[in-house]
Parts: sequence; structure tokens; C-alpha cells
Amino acid sequence: MYPNLYYAVKDWFGIEISAFKIFYTFGIFVALAFIIGAIILSKELKRKEKQGILLPREETITVGKPISISDIIINGLIGFVFGYKLFGAFIASRDENVDLQEYIFSLEGSIVGGMILAGILIFLKYRETNKQKLAKPEERIIRIWPHDRVGDIIVFALVFGILGAKLFDNLENWDRFIENPLASLLSPSGLTFYGGLICAALAIGIYITRKGINFWHMADAIAPALMIAYAIGRIGCQVSGDGDWGIYNSAYISDAPGHVVEAAPGQFQQKLQQHSTYFLEGRVAEQDSTLSAVTDRKADNLVNVPHKSFKGPSFLPNWLFAYTYPHNVNEDGILLTGC
Repeated sequence: MYPNLYYAVKDWFGIEISAFKIFYTFGIFVALAFIIGAIILSKELKRKEKQGILLPREETITVGKPISISDIIINGLIGFVFGYKLFGAFIASRDENVDLQEYIFSLEGSIVGGMILAGILIFLKYRETNKQKLAKPEERIIRIWPHDRVGDIIVFALVFGILGAKLFDNLENWDRFIENPLASLLSPSGLTFYGGLICAALAIGIYITRKGINFWHMADAIAPALMIAYAIGRIGCQVSGDGDWGIYNSAYISDAPGHVVEAAPGQFQQKLQQHSTYFLEGRVAEQDSTLSAVTDRKADNLVNVPHKSFKGPSFLPNWLFAYTYPHNVNEDGILLTGC
């Protein structure tokens, strides 16, 4: 498993770059999902436009204006936040004892990094605006096609999708939320898919309606993009080990180094007994013999641990049918040697 790029680069090339720990694999796949989804949505909208189903809309804009105070504030604020967290995370990644997920969602960061990136974004915005500056700003009427609004739609999907996913997750886990509201809201984990879908759909629906785009034609165009994006996101879950594991396959066990091997009769039950604390209490013994909670996938007794025995064809690798998910991003599971 590759919870972040550090483990991927280390496995593929044998190189250890601590700074890569801030690039989480699941986040990378989510970004890819949005990018590919945007490409497919744009192609679908252009196809409908060629068929005459979707039409452009004329809007009046003012061109040639100098950079505004709001542009400076917005670009400076965005640059400071990203610089504050990214530069700080790069520095913190050198310390193996720092949990970068917690760091990113904490109030810690680099003020110098924030100021540098804020200055860069303000300068770039100033240079871009200055190139288009006119002696006297003028109003122009332009035609905007639906596919020109894909960028706005993706931003709405991202922002309201994440907010909706967090909102519904906290509603589903109300006891956890009441116990520590701030930690629950800022936690990097805990996202409910349909919550993101509902909130993003409502936000996008309101936006496109105001822009004169037919809701049902837009929904039809979004459908293939949404399916592809969701599939890519789920690949990210698997690559990072984010919990989409299914039930245990009792046809296999893991050996001491953590490799998946075929189980002899009775070996799966022996493993359950050997690690009963994990399967019954959701806890494992650390090296100092203390117990640490790692999972909520617990059973009331070993007989009721969910499992099915399915042995794959011998010409296919075992990991297609059973896997140990080493270094998984949830830090869940029985401890493996060297992991």
C-alpha cells in the first residue's frame, strides 16, 4: 500500500524523500478524478452543443480594469493559506514522529512560506491584469457556452462535495461529533459519498439554472463523468488502503513478513485465535506490550468474524483475492514485521 508518495517512490526506486509524505495517494487520485471528470464533461457538453441541444448565453463583462483590492485580498489569502500549510508540512516531514495528516489539519504552519506564496500569487494576478489593462475600461458582450462553465462546475462539485460528505458523516456519527465537534469537523478522515453527491448536486443545480442551462441535459452529460470519477476515486481507496477491503478471505493467511499465502485446513481459525484481541476488541499489542485501538471492525466472538473461503486460480497472483494492506493509511490491522 502507498498511503503517500513517499512509500511509492521508496518501493519503486529505493529512494527515500521525506517531503513526499505530504502528498497523500488518495488525494492524488481524487484530483485525477476531478481532472478526468472535467475532461469528459466538457466533451459531452460540446457534443450536445453541436447537436443544438444546448445553446450559448450572452453576458456583459467589463474588460481592461486595473487589479482590484478584492483580487489582491483573495489571491493573497489563498496564497498565504497554501504556503503556510505546504511549506510547514515540508519542514515537518523531516520529523518521523510528526503525523502529517494531523499537522495539515492543525493550526501549525510556516508564516514565511505563507507570505512568499501570497506575494507570488498577487504578483501573477497583477501581471495578468496589467496585460489586459486599457486606458478606459469598456463593456463587451460575449457568448458563453455551457462547456465554458466546466471550471465553475468542478469548483462547486469539489467545495460542496467535501462539505456535504463531512456534514453527512458527522450526522451519521452524532455521538462522535458531540464528543469533540472541532476534531470531527477538521479530521481528514470520515467522508460520506452520498452526502457529497446530494450537496454538490444541489449547488450545481442552482448554479446552472441561474445560467440558463437545462438541468436534465446537464445531468445527462455529467453522468458518465461522475461514473469515471467515482471509479478513479475508489482506486485511490485501494491504493492507499482506505478501508474498502471487504470481508476476510479464509482461503488465505499472511505469513510473518506479511505475504499472502494459501491457508492449510484450520490455519485461518488458528490466526483468529492468535490475534483474538484484534478481532474481538479492535486492539493490537505494540512492541512495548501496550494495547492500542486500531479498528472498529469487531466481532462478539471468533466464530462470527465475517469471512468467506475463495481460492483464486493458481495462474493469478494471490493479492487479487486476499491482501494484507501494509502501511495502509488507516493504520489499521495486525502489526507486520518491518511495517
